Amino acid sequence: MQNKNGNYEKGLLIAGAIFAVAAVGYFVWDSQSLPDRLNKLTGSSPNNLNPPPTDVVKGVMKKLTEKVNWVSPVINGKPVPLNKSIMLLQKGDQLFDLAAKEPVLRAPMSNEYLIANKLPNIESPNVGALDPDNDGFSNEEEFLAQPQTNPMDEKSHPAEVQKLFLKQRITHDYKIKLNSTSPPYQVQRMAPEPKASKFVSPGDEFGFDKVAATRFKVISFEQKLVKEPSTGLEKDMSELKCLDTSTNREFVVVKGVETNLADYEAEFEFRIGVSEPRKVREGETFQIPGLGVTYKVLSIEENQAVIVPWSDTKAVGDPITVKKG
Repeated sequence: MQNKNGNYEKGLLIAGAIFAVAAVGYFVWDSQSLPDRLNKLTGSSPNNLNPPPTDVVKGVMKKLTEKVNWVSPVINGKPVPLNKSIMLLQKGDQLFDLAAKEPVLRAPMSNEYLIANKLPNIESPNVGALDPDNDGFSNEEEFLAQPQTNPMDEKSHPAEVQKLFLKQRITHDYKIKLNSTSPPYQVQRMAPEPKASKFVSPGDEFGFDKVAATRFKVISFEQKLVKEPSTGLEKDMSELKCLDTSTNREFVVVKGVETNLADYEAEFEFRIGVSEPRKVREGETFQIPGLGVTYKVLSIEENQAVIVPWSDTKAVGDPITVKKG
């Protein structure tokens, strides 16, 4: 058993020795052929190089040395420096140059107005309705003011009275009619309640309540008979001319016909800050909250009222039309 193990070990030693000799022989052979594999490649002769692209080089050099006269674009009759940026905005498929007058980005406000006042949010479609300085007036209102005011300065704005609106006209009926055509003439108040009658003659002063006992004055009486086209009969259309001393206006009362001497009350609304609507009758005075200015109501119509700055017993400015809104 021991002899077999000894023979096996001898065989391994012999195989290892043969492998080592073979490896040494290979490295010797490889080292001898290395100079042949390291032979330098022979370079091309300088005379065989491709010629340089002289035409291209000349063209580039010409461009680099060529003098160029830069011309500034002209906008609104003025040259724009080439180093100045221009604000461009796109709305839909249209491009807007805000340095130009047309096209207008946010009509009716001009492009110049948008840029000159540095309005924020000009890319917003409702920029005209915005109030960046919180003075109660929108950008568009300040643009339309004459003269224009600064939408970025709360101290620069249109007159506050422009924020006064007629909310509604309130009618107070006062109906009277002539009932008789023989002196003294009977004049009857039909509205407001209660009904009341007075018998008067030319030159008399009269009224229908204690507060306005002499509101009216009779000026004259005229007998009138008018034929009706349909029947041919005469109808009594006598007239009593009177003066309303509260308004200094003359009026005529016709036999059997109601005459409405209605007076009106304006309900005003001031739309800056918080204030309650104010009701003022025609001929009365009032003040806008916080302004300290007194105004007198000259007239009240269905869709507008006319007021005027007032001091004591006279106007101190031009009449102002207050629109319904």
